[in-house]
Amino acid sequence: MAEIPVEKKSSKSWLWILLALILGALILWWILADDDDDVEMLTTDTEVTETIDTATPTMASEMTIAAIAANPQNYIGQEFTGEVDVGGPLTDRGFWVENDGARVFALIIDEPREVPLDINPGQRLSISGGTIREAGAMTDVEGVPLDEDTRNVLADQDVFMIVDEANIDILEEA
Repeated sequence: MAEIPVEKKSSKSWLWILLALILGALILWWILADDDDDVEMLTTDTEVTETIDTATPTMASEMTIAAIAANPQNYIGQEFTGEVDVGGPLTDRGFWVENDGARVFALIIDEPREVPLDINPGQRLSISGGTIREAGAMTDVEGVPLDEDTRNVLADQDVFMIVDEANIDILEEA
């Protein structure tokens, strides 16, 4: 009898399965990526326009004492933070803040402190969180009632700044 050599044929079916899976994943990726482009095209076709009212200040514009003095009604209710110089004359509860030749009257919320602030003309202050108020709103001021000198100064103003004494730092003495 003759010997017939039998060799096991190597199966490469796993290779075809792997290629089919890769091909399927690429087709799915292509289909799903195409859907994203449609959504992007829809959103980029929509034009958004923004109207900016130049009469009112925006967050991009910096609030300065000069801007407040020039258009006081535009800043009512907004908070001022910055460095200012102190001008005179002073009252028991108020002082003038100056910067770039403009000035606004500032009123201190008088709360009991161990060491009260000694604010004098010629000092440089850092104020954080000073709120711009309409001069007619001087009746609802927190703290000790206003003295006559302070009320007289406020009566001549369109707006004033009210600031808690805890939010005032003296940077330079007079």
